[in-house]
Amino acid sequence: MSIRDSQHTIRPLPISELDELAPLWRALQDHYAAITPLLGNALARDPEASWRNRRGKYERWLTDPNAFVLIAEDAGGPIGYAFVTIGPGYASWCTGDEMATLQSLSVLPDLRGSGIGSELLDAVEAELRRRDVGDIEVTTATTNVDAQRLYERRGYTRGFVVYVGSLDEQVVGD
Repeated sequence: MSIRDSQHTIRPLPISELDELAPLWRALQDHYAAITPLLGNALARDPEASWRNRRGKYERWLTDPNAFVLIAEDAGGPIGYAFVTIGPGYASWCTGDEMATLQSLSVLPDLRGSGIGSELLDAVEAELRRRDVGDIEVTTATTNVDAQRLYERRGYTRGFVVYVGSLDEQVVGD
């Protein structure tokens, strides 16, 4: 059971507070490394290198006014977040002119399964409806079966299979 306060809020996160996401990203990276230590021929990055890489992407994505971050917080601080970008809809299927991509969804390990991820997704979907964006895509690692169950319970379906490869045959890392 979590020792954190069960009262929490969800709010938009401005770019000036981006570093609030660091421990949440590191927790997600630790989870990725545990369930998928090798992706193709690539080793999982260490959490610090991973955060530097992801933070840079977040900064670039947030230059687009359509991107947004929602953070869940309790009395102890950040407990989860969702990061969303919005771009053109699919060219080959009749999606809307704009389509959202859930870039990240992270909840602290001791709070996973408590409903916070679902609440963040509710807030993301409400924001997308407010913006008249009716379609969203989500990518999960094939090994992240808990995340897949979450999205499937919400009515999301599998749409693509992504293959990962390396031009080098050796295992690569940082």
